Order: sequence, then C-alpha cells, then structure tokens
Amino acid sequence: MRFHIRLSPRPLLALALTLASLQPALAGTTRQTTTLPDTIRKVRLAGDGTALALSTGSGRALDVSAEDSFGCQLTASLRQEGDTLEITVSKGGLRLGFWCDPDVTVVMPENMDLDIALQDLAADLGGDFSDVSITSANSVVNFDGSAAHFSLSGKRAAVKLNFAPDMARDAVKLDVKSLLSQVSFKGA
Repeated sequence: MRFHIRLSPRPLLALALTLASLQPALAGTTRQTTTLPDTIRKVRLAGDGTALALSTGSGRALDVSAEDSFGCQLTASLRQEGDTLEITVSKGGLRLGFWCDPDVTVVMPENMDLDIALQDLAADLGGDFSDVSITSANSVVNFDGSAAHFSLSGKRAAVKLNFAPDMARDAVKLDVKSLLSQVSFKGA
C-alpha cells in the first residue's frame, strides 16, 4: 500500500507570514534604571554573548535595556556584590534558528571600573572610565574614550580603539591569540 502526500506551499507560506507579522508583538525591550550608591565602584557584565552598546553619563544613574526578538529571548539581571554591580546576561526560552544576537544597552556613571566577561561580544563602548577589562573568547570591539587602564583578552578579536591623547601607552594590554587591531591615541 502506497500513500502519496501532497503538500501545498500555501499553508506553509501562511504560517510564515503569520509568524513574521507577530514578531514585533513577540519581541520586547526590558529597561531597568537604578541610582548607584557611592559604594559601587565597578560595573561587571557577565554571561552569554550579546551585542553591547555602552556609554558613560553624568550622575550616579545606571540604565540597562535588554532587547530580545522572536526566537531569541534575553534577560539582564542586576545584583550588588560588595563594591560591584553585576549585570548578568542570559539567553533563554525557545530559540528558533541558529542566529541569536540580542542587544544590550548600558549607560553607566563616569570614571568607574568596567569589567566585561561575556562568551562572545560585539561592543561599541564610549566614555570616561577608570579601569576597563574585557574577557571574551571572540570579540569585536569599538572603543572611543578614556581609561586609566585597558585590557582585552581572548582567542580572537577585531578592535578599533581610540584613547585620549594623554593616556599612557603601556596602560593598554591586548592579550589575544588572533588579533586584528587599529589603536590610536587621538581622543574623542
């Protein structure tokens, strides 16, 4: 006995169009704003890989926005540990497809330490920092600003770094196995 199943492309097309039309409703942005106490000296980002836009602002406010999309859920949770505010980035839920690259946007106070330890990272960083430390297996980093010290470590990285003209050259440490870099000290 043989069965012949004939599938029409119309139901599949209808399903695809329905999912595409629901995508904006299923995507979302969560935003958290908090005023940091003077005891906080460092902001640390840890967890799953993400696209990151981070800048500094005046005052003691910290603003974190996590934008996810259909099939690629993202949460960013905050917790204080000593003099550090830790932002943990976690991908979760049902993932559709192999590409999941949600966005995180952070505005943090000036002249604080920044410690980034994310699995994979695509980052646009700007502002005035104290010490900046980035650890990521694979990273693409654009930095434009000032820092007392800057370090980047990992397996692979492509970086464009523009530091303040008065920054000491030996304050920059790049410990990356495979590195493509453009480093300048021309200032913003």
